[in-house]
Amino acid sequence: MREITKGEIKVILEKHRLWLNDEKGGERANLRWANLSSANLSSADLRWANLSSADLRWANLSSADLDKKYYQISHIGSRKDITTYCIEDDKIWCGCWTGNLKDFEKRVKETHKDNKQYLTEYLEAIKFFKSMVELSK
Repeated sequence: MREITKGEIKVILEKHRLWLNDEKGGERANLRWANLSSANLSSADLRWANLSSADLRWANLSSADLDKKYYQISHIGSRKDITTYCIEDDKIWCGCWTGNLKDFEKRVKETHKDNKQYLTEYLEAIKFFKSMVELSK
């Protein structure tokens, strides 16, 4: 994972904005393998940015302009944290766990089989993510 400071993110996003507008000094954002956990990316224009394998756990993507569909559900599970799902990549970030939706559902059923509240919260989130996948087809 590549560590990026808040200042570096700001510079990368500004150069990316210039690139999107075909302006001098512009450069496409390469955030591949970047640790963006807890990053405030709200309202950022991330269209065409390379986010491959980036860690987006707890990242604030509200009102961000993305070329992929990301959904976030906050205040969920035992940690009352954020769970993020990318439809196009079938990738989910939840706490320290990252994987696909099918594996996430299996893990939730195993991990929270004895806690009805957390099991229900996560299964409802999974149901929502699946419905968004269907709507995007």
